[in-house]
Amino acid sequence: MSVRKRGSYVHFPSSMKFYFLSVLAIVVCAVPGAYLSWRGMTALGLSGVPLALATVVVAMILTVGLFALLSALGRALGITNE
Repeated sequence: MSVRKRGSYVHFPSSMKFYFLSVLAIVVCAVPGAYLSWRGMTALGLSGVPLALATVVVAMILTVGLFALLSALGRALGITNE
C-alpha cells in the first residue's frame, strides 16, 4: 500500500487532515505564546491597556518563534516535507 503525497504532510494524505494539523499547530503555538507573554508583561508591572497592547505584540513574536520551531521539528522528524 503506497502513501500518496498530497499537501505538505507526508504521512497524512488527506487535505482535511492537513488543515486539521495546521490548525492544531497554530493553537499549540498560540496558547503558550499568549500565556507566557501575559505573565511576562504582568511581571513587569503593566496593567490595563498598556498590558493588553504589550501582551499582543510579544505574544505574536513568541507564537511565530514557536511555530517556526515546531515546523523545523516536523521537517527534522519527517512529518512534513515542506
